[in-house]
Amino acid sequence: MSDTHKSTRAAFAALALVAAVLTAAVTARTDPMTAGSPTPGPTSAPIAVKIVNFAFSPQKVVIPVGGSVTWTNSDDVAHTATASDNSFDSGNLANGQSFTHTFSKAGKYAYICSYHPNMTGTIVVQAPSTPAPSGY
Repeated sequence: MSDTHKSTRAAFAALALVAAVLTAAVTARTDPMTAGSPTPGPTSAPIAVKIVNFAFSPQKVVIPVGGSVTWTNSDDVAHTATASDNSFDSGNLANGQSFTHTFSKAGKYAYICSYHPNMTGTIVVQAPSTPAPSGY
């Protein structure tokens, strides 16, 4: 075999080795954005809604799926936090009492005080966003 052929074969062998190493590195890399790790859950602290002066405050709350809302009655009369679709109901909340509900499904939840239907509120529960597939 001539020296030219030996040099060419050695160059091809080196190139094949480099390609194999790069391929292994690319396929073995761990990308925290595309790894199969679970999506972080909501914070452990529920969102607070105060019942004060015959109103829910804030009137609209946006939370992630799995998030919670705690209603606390600060009025001197009883109130409820009752979902229009009956998915949750605090029952009677006297002054100083609280009720917490965890939302497991995305959607828009309208609610009222069953004693005072003019008292209204909305909980918007958002599903986590889906990351784009890798390579885009």
